[in-house]
Amino acid sequence: MAKNYDPNNFDQRQAEIRKAKGNPNKNIHHKKKNSNYQGYAAAQRSAEAARMEDKQQRESQPLWITIVMIVIFIVLIAVLVLMNGAMKGNALFAQIATLTIGLSCGILFSLRRFNKKPEQGFQKILSIVLAVMAVVYSFMGAYGLLKLL
Repeated sequence: MAKNYDPNNFDQRQAEIRKAKGNPNKNIHHKKKNSNYQGYAAAQRSAEAARMEDKQQRESQPLWITIVMIVIFIVLIAVLVLMNGAMKGNALFAQIATLTIGLSCGILFSLRRFNKKPEQGFQKILSIVLAVMAVVYSFMGAYGLLKLL
């Protein structure tokens, strides 16, 4: 069904023009009273500021913490490779490996206090798991070494 279109109707033509242009007041939230909408550009600026702050916090980590974490990683890789390779049946090395894993967990748990960000839910759980693993593995390794020696 076709509309009755009159090209000479001024009101109808103005309505078509408005419809074609769109609403100029659409999505202008910052003009509304008590609106906290800041627009896309402000969201980009705040995201960029958050990224820069995160980068500065990572860069402000002391060098010795980075070195300790690298050393722990290398020692754990070496212990795990030896434990599954050349020292597979050695009971003494198995206890030393268990003690090493426990001490590594303890060191990582103690390094958590140098974190500048507030701990969130997962990080708190991770800290608890590291502490429990440090105590259990250190105790098992030390007890096994004492029994073997």
